Amino acid sequence: MMNELLSTNSLTKKYKHQTAVSDISINVCQGEIYGLVGKNGAGKTTLLKMIGGLCKPTSGDITFMGYSGKERRKILSRIGLLIEAPSLYTGMTAYDNLKLKCICTGINKKGYIEEILETVGLCEARNKKVSQYSLGMKQRLGIAMALVGEPDLLLLDEPINGLDPQGIVEIRNTLLDLNKKKNITIIISSHILEELSKVSTKFGFINNGELIKELSHTELDIACSEHIELEMPDPTRALPVLDRLGFTHYQVVDSHTIHIFERLEDSGHIAMELSKCEIPITSISVASKTFENYFLEMIGGVYND
Repeated sequence: MMNELLSTNSLTKKYKHQTAVSDISINVCQGEIYGLVGKNGAGKTTLLKMIGGLCKPTSGDITFMGYSGKERRKILSRIGLLIEAPSLYTGMTAYDNLKLKCICTGINKKGYIEEILETVGLCEARNKKVSQYSLGMKQRLGIAMALVGEPDLLLLDEPINGLDPQGIVEIRNTLLDLNKKKNITIIISSHILEELSKVSTKFGFINNGELIKELSHTELDIACSEHIELEMPDPTRALPVLDRLGFTHYQVVDSHTIHIFERLEDSGHIAMELSKCEIPITSISVASKTFENYFLEMIGGVYND
């Protein structure tokens, strides 16, 4: 069982009459990549800022590595942050940016900067001025800056926003390497669920400052996988029939819908057996959802089939 690294308890942040984050409780275990999913303005950045110590919660608490309340300040250095755009001196090289960060944090270890540059794939561009970097390279350097001090937790706010496909792949590979090779736990926010699904092991869906759903990657795959969608006035009447037919992998989604995740070729047989039992159905079909459609459904948006 994985050890819990971070938890938030009813975390809330209010600005005058506006509530940016409302009563959010999440749990992040050591070694996870936790994807915060939400549209722009949903509260993702505010939540990350509170976790990283950049702003104080109005109410609620955060526990990190067993420390909570004022005691948590002692170990905030164990958190690396890249919130919004990376803070870089564009007239300096990548090496010098990192050297300055090392001086500020009291690190003077031979080969330390080179190791970080190697980790984020910027060794060959170490002596190039940051002003000559692509957006993707700047983002990777921002991650490198956050890695100074060897944090246990990395907070990344929309790190792929505005990147071209190559830049997105580079950031994705960097994060997977950090997680697998260095066992760094990562919380990454984005409004692009399709991309988050390629790196995250767990997801939290945020809308209007509230956590509306939390699920594992496996649960997301199941929710979006191809399935028989059975719509009917009373789904509970169909359950004994499905059990008798040997179906075990199904879910009552709402008051009118059942999703069946096995034996997709048997939809006609299911309809016939329900008809024999005089159980009315509205429709039966084989369907699936894209990650994007699932996200839009979660936040009450509109999507196209």
